[in-house]
Amino acid sequence: MINNKLLGSLFAASLLTSGCGDDALTGPSAVTGGVWKLQSLETSVLFVPVGRPENYTVEFRESGALAVKADCNSCSGTYTISGESLTIGALACTRAFCGEASLDTAFLAVLTNAASFGVTGPELRILSSKGTAQLNR
Repeated sequence: MINNKLLGSLFAASLLTSGCGDDALTGPSAVTGGVWKLQSLETSVLFVPVGRPENYTVEFRESGALAVKADCNSCSGTYTISGESLTIGALACTRAFCGEASLDTAFLAVLTNAASFGVTGPELRILSSKGTAQLNR
């Protein structure tokens, strides 16, 4: 019997390595120093290119603090990085209703379940059990 957690980890690792190439960066310095804007979001049921990337942003601060904009909501929290592993702690968010078409819930689900990441040039990919977020600076 195949271990589902192992299978999920292998899948996430294959996505990360297939999109990052040899020049992928890891570690905290790879993500700090600017705001990342969501370009696309992929879950098990949807792939969505984001029409307004400025509405979905993540800022990793050197102190381990995290600032997130999820459409009409703002969130703050913490993150830790070890190699290619990324863990985002519980986020404290405003709870406004952003509309039926908003990606706020799916975006936050990917972030709060983050497992790994990779940075190649201006692109950041965050992989989680809830999907993949591709962000650019």
